[in-house]
Amino acid sequence: MNLYLKRKRFQLIYFFVLPLNFVLIPMIPVIMQRGNCKDFFNSCESENRISNKKYFKIFDESTNKILKISDKEFLYAVVSCEMPANFENEALKAQAVASYTYFSRLREKAENSENSQYDFKVNSEKSVNYTTENQLKQKWGKDFEKHYNKVKEAVNSVFGKVITDNENNLILAAYHAMSSGKTEKCCDVFGGDLKYLTDVESPGDRVSKGYQTIKEFRAEDFKSALKDNIKSEFDFANLPNDWIGNTVRTDSGMVKEIEIGHIKVKGVEIRKIFGLRSSNFSIDYNSERNSFIFTVLGYGHGVGMSQCGAQYMAKQGKKYNEILSWYYPGTNIEVLGSK
Repeated sequence: MNLYLKRKRFQLIYFFVLPLNFVLIPMIPVIMQRGNCKDFFNSCESENRISNKKYFKIFDESTNKILKISDKEFLYAVVSCEMPANFENEALKAQAVASYTYFSRLREKAENSENSQYDFKVNSEKSVNYTTENQLKQKWGKDFEKHYNKVKEAVNSVFGKVITDNENNLILAAYHAMSSGKTEKCCDVFGGDLKYLTDVESPGDRVSKGYQTIKEFRAEDFKSALKDNIKSEFDFANLPNDWIGNTVRTDSGMVKEIEIGHIKVKGVEIRKIFGLRSSNFSIDYNSERNSFIFTVLGYGHGVGMSQCGAQYMAKQGKKYNEILSWYYPGTNIEVLGSK
């Protein structure tokens, strides 16, 4: 009987314990490369922290429904919406980290609010912050697999990474399509004083497609648009070439305030009224055509990371972390929830 039990014990060891060696022994070099066992298990713990953030709760304005989307799936959609898939991989990675930071910050605020039923709003039909795979298939056609796999690869390679300030808070990772060659300070556009949202050079934007755009409006249409949208007593008694007065600009060139018909109007209002690509514009009156011509530089609000600037830096060989450090100076890249 004892001999029988010994044989059984040996069989258990052989069939159950021995195979573990084939799993554990190959892992030893990996663990050693990470430094030590503590580093290895800390890495696993970081991954668990990320997985604990299972989803974003988003309100889709196009369907009036609240959706629960996993973090990674949401990032696939956001990057596909926000940046052309044919951009460099390092630019796509920078976009993924900036987007994850931006929306994780919104989620954090929503979780701390007693009345919030969702983290933020999207519009899948208009591809605002979120879109479906079917919509991407329609958008990319035969190139869907190539583009989507490229976006997924970029997201997967940096998934979980976010940008933090020196107090380990998620930053307001604002981004825009293209600056006028120098980004804008947060205080000049959104208000507030965030040191990491300051003006930095972005030379790649000046050589990007669509850097300068022109829009022209007949003098009568120009006047009517202002009167219809701004409830002020404009003085248009003089000739049109006298309607435009002094212009106040930021250090980066954005129009903070412009005088039209003796009324001071904010640059962001002019941008909205006339559908301009940015608030960095100049206005010239053409007497022969009796029209006002806007010359506009850049595209977007100009704060934070320029996406075209990120693409230019990536083409110059810069890595995603270098791009993010340039556009958000004084910040750090961490794993979400690692501290």
